Amino acid sequence: MLKKKIIFFAVIIFLVFGLLTYQSIKGEGRFIDFPIHPLRLLEKGMSSLKKSAKNLINSYVLIVGKEKENQKLLDKISGFEQEINKYIEAGKENERLRKILKMKSARPDYIASAEVFARDPTNWFQMLWINKGAKDGITRDMVVVTPVGPVGRIYRVFDEGAHVLLITNVNSSVAVRLQSSRVEGILEGRGDSGCYLKYISKDVDVKAGESIITSGLDGIYPPGLLIAHVSDTEIEGSEIFQQVEAMPAQDLNTVEEVVILKK
Repeated sequence: MLKKKIIFFAVIIFLVFGLLTYQSIKGEGRFIDFPIHPLRLLEKGMSSLKKSAKNLINSYVLIVGKEKENQKLLDKISGFEQEINKYIEAGKENERLRKILKMKSARPDYIASAEVFARDPTNWFQMLWINKGAKDGITRDMVVVTPVGPVGRIYRVFDEGAHVLLITNVNSSVAVRLQSSRVEGILEGRGDSGCYLKYISKDVDVKAGESIITSGLDGIYPPGLLIAHVSDTEIEGSEIFQQVEAMPAQDLNTVEEVVILKK
C-alpha cells in the first residue's frame, strides 16, 4: 500500500510538472489556471499592498513638505505685515509731529512738546502723565494742548515728568464762550468723557454742534482755542440756567503727543 501511494504521488507530481512545461510552451490554458489561481491572487494582493504603502509614504512626504513650505510662506507674510505696520505707524507719527512743529512756530507761548507715557487706567481721575517736567521749564497750571484743542493743565510737576489734569476731570473748570452768540460760561469736567457748560441762561438759543472756545478770562487758558462742541441741551421751567452738555474737541483717549503753553 505504501509503494502504491508513493507511486500515486509521483505520478501526480509528474503530471503537474508536465502541464506546467506544456503551458510554458503553448501559453496559458484554462485547465492550468485553476491550481495556480490562488497564488496569482496572493501575488496581486501583495503587489497592490506594496503599491498602496508606497503611495501612502509618498503622500505623507509630500504633505509634510507642503506644510513646511506653507509655514515658511506664512512666516514671510507675517514679517511683511510687521514691516507694513511699522511704516504706517511711522507715517502717522510724522504727521502728528509736523502739526506740533507747526504749532511751535505759530505760537509765541510755546514752552515744550511732550509724549504721553501713561494715563489713569480706570479714567476715574481723568489724568495723564507726560515725559517733560521741571527740568524742561514746566510749571503748575501751564496749559496742555494738541493741534485739535486743549487737553488740560499741568497739575503736579516732577523733575522729568508731570501730571496733567484733563478738562473732563470734575476738578477742572475753564472760562469759555459760545463762538456764535459770544455768551460766556464755565466748562466743567463731568468725570467721564464729557463736560458741562454752566451758567448759560435759558433765554440763549444753544444748538447741538455749536463750537465752544476759551475766553481767557480764567487767567490760565489762552483765548480763542476751540475746546469743545455742544452735544445736548435741556431747559427746565424753574431753573435760571439751562443744562448744556459738551464733548471735548480733542478725543482725550487718543492723545499721544502734546504741546505745553505758558499761562
